[in-house]
Amino acid sequence: MAPPNCNAMALVSVPLAAGKADEALALFKDHEFGIKYTMSMKGAVQFDFGLETAEDGSETMHIFEYWHEVEDYPAYLAKRGDAELMKDWNAVFGPCLAGPPVIKWFPHRAAYTN
Repeated sequence: MAPPNCNAMALVSVPLAAGKADEALALFKDHEFGIKYTMSMKGAVQFDFGLETAEDGSETMHIFEYWHEVEDYPAYLAKRGDAELMKDWNAVFGPCLAGPPVIKWFPHRAAYTN
């Protein structure tokens, strides 16, 4: 369920290189430009990580992101797109990727829980 006061969300799907799922999750948890950095951004609220294994054994990390406002996300993406700022992150996380992440960004409309 989405946290209170979240008006925007994203689904980020990250195709992972073979055998790199644990390393990718550890980098998000421990690296200074992993989730700690993302959580420091204006409007960042909650991030849920899941791992999908396809029939062929390939793995994709899915990140459900919750943000306070739709406007917060473009500013965050601009920072993530700064190659100089992200050079240390890109150097260690790049080898974990099997392809570019796919980002779907949309307004949050409803949440239901049981």
